[in-house]
Amino acid sequence: MPLHPLIVHFPIALLVLGGIIEIVNVFLKSDFWNKVGTVLIIIGVITGVFSLLTGDGAESFAFDHWGRSVHDIIELHSLLANISVIIFGLLAVIKILFKHPNTKFQILKNIPVRKGLITALVVLLSIAGIATLATTGHLGGKIVYENQTITTNNK
Repeated sequence: MPLHPLIVHFPIALLVLGGIIEIVNVFLKSDFWNKVGTVLIIIGVITGVFSLLTGDGAESFAFDHWGRSVHDIIELHSLLANISVIIFGLLAVIKILFKHPNTKFQILKNIPVRKGLITALVVLLSIAGIATLATTGHLGGKIVYENQTITTNNK
């Protein structure tokens, strides 16, 4: 049994919840929820990287048990998983640099940044990240559950 299915649910939960908090906090404007969203996204990205690293073992498992017929859906699943981690990684960097109250980097002090632009970018990245992550999870479920009957019938 590959490690991937055991790990993958942590980044999904953390990133979706973090993204939702970011969107809702546009209206709440709460420093507390700003920090919570940032922490969830950072931890989600870290666990997402671990999920990506365990994906090759799951791919080998899938090929061994279900054959090469799952290749295309696995490649799409992998691509969207990478895109999801990149989107949320970018969101984490933007949050740390521009939205987190405790990080005022010297190099950014003289760069004029419109607060509304950063907020819009946070919301758009949150929505895009949640959408790609949901699609990634859906494809992962299809890989397992649509091919589970093949494994069960072969026993």
